[in-house]
Amino acid sequence: MKYLAVTLFIVLAFISLAAAQEGMTATVYQTANVRSGPDTRFEIVGQLAQGDAVQVTGRDEEGRWLQVVMASGEIGWLPLFVLTLDGDLDDLPLVDDPTSSEPPENTTADIVTVAAYGRVNVRSEPGISGSIVGQLDIGDAAEATARNNANNDWLLIENQDIEGWVAFFTVRVQGALDALPILVPDSSGEELIPPTLLLRTRFNARLHTVPELASPTTVIVPFDSEVTPMARTENGRWLLVGFEGNTGWGIANLFDLTDELLDEIPIYESEPAPEPEATPDAEND
Repeated sequence: MKYLAVTLFIVLAFISLAAAQEGMTATVYQTANVRSGPDTRFEIVGQLAQGDAVQVTGRDEEGRWLQVVMASGEIGWLPLFVLTLDGDLDDLPLVDDPTSSEPPENTTADIVTVAAYGRVNVRSEPGISGSIVGQLDIGDAAEATARNNANNDWLLIENQDIEGWVAFFTVRVQGALDALPILVPDSSGEELIPPTLLLRTRFNARLHTVPELASPTTVIVPFDSEVTPMARTENGRWLLVGFEGNTGWGIANLFDLTDELLDEIPIYESEPAPEPEATPDAEND
């Protein structure tokens, strides 16, 4: 009887140890790249699809990356936000030496992720005036890649299904927002640029085809509108700007512009005129 009790104790201890080594299972929330180390700078060693089950065997010190074992038996790392754990994160063992190699330098640092508190509108621009391009449902996760100002009022996010702007108060943030670049849409709405590269009109500004008042008007920009400066004349009296898909020349005094910023705008270089074609020699006609 005593022998049987000792044997049972050893078996239970072995099972407990094996379970601790195996970690726990998790379900992949969205298609995700598996990396060789706990950082987006490490190489991609595999990919898992939404709904895949994976064995989680450990975590990094901050609990932001989890060590997983793929079906092939290869070990890799996934960010926490792409997984739904079947247990408690704190129960996972800490991997003291996640990798023997360091991630490449001079690349972006740790990722910043968000998760929706409830149903969240994702917009084309950082503001409620932007059109709705999609939605996040409660718990949906995404990576944040930029912010619209130092107050982090709006965040540019993306995941496998959608890309756009969400209001800061609608999501739970994990990571350092200060590490994200501050970007806003340019006047065409097609690119993102630092807000210091935008100008506002001081009056209704008439844009012309060339830097001359007598030239045709391309568009009239309303007062207090944002435009994207593209070039200037050498004397700095005219600016070539973009506005809602249009470009044209406006008098520099029509824009809220400092001398320092004016000096940073490149001087417009016109394309060289095409060389005239040689006319046939009359004697050869």
